Amino acid sequence: MPSDIPGQAMLLDAASSISDNLLWILITIGVAIFIAGILTIIQYWSKYSYKVKVEELEAKHEKLKRYASYQKRRSLRDAVSMLTPGERKHLYSIWEDNSIVSRKALFRLNELEDRLKRAERGAELSWAEGRISEVKDTEKKLFPGAYPSEGRSKK
Repeated sequence: MPSDIPGQAMLLDAASSISDNLLWILITIGVAIFIAGILTIIQYWSKYSYKVKVEELEAKHEKLKRYASYQKRRSLRDAVSMLTPGERKHLYSIWEDNSIVSRKALFRLNELEDRLKRAERGAELSWAEGRISEVKDTEKKLFPGAYPSEGRSKK
């Protein structure tokens, strides 16, 4: 039954056209979603591979820095062998003095740390003993029968 209104006929034609092609529209939307998903996965993979490459380069950089510091120490050690015997003897005596002073300083620091620990423990012990005696005095007042008289001798 044809409609007398021209705009309404056009809408009905569009609706019937969409319903006729619904399968193709759904397939097109599904393919678009699938392609978008594939592109997203590829993007994440590229970011991940980029991160891995950056971490590898950072590791190589750290390794090169360590190697450079090793070479610097090695060159300084070799430079000592180029000194005259008197200069070497003087340098070695300074190194020996430094090691002696370092050992003495470490000993004193350890001694200081141990003495501080002992003083702290002594203060804690003194405080705890004072608190215990206060509690005992309070208990003696509250529970006179629980403590025997002080006059008895202990065996």
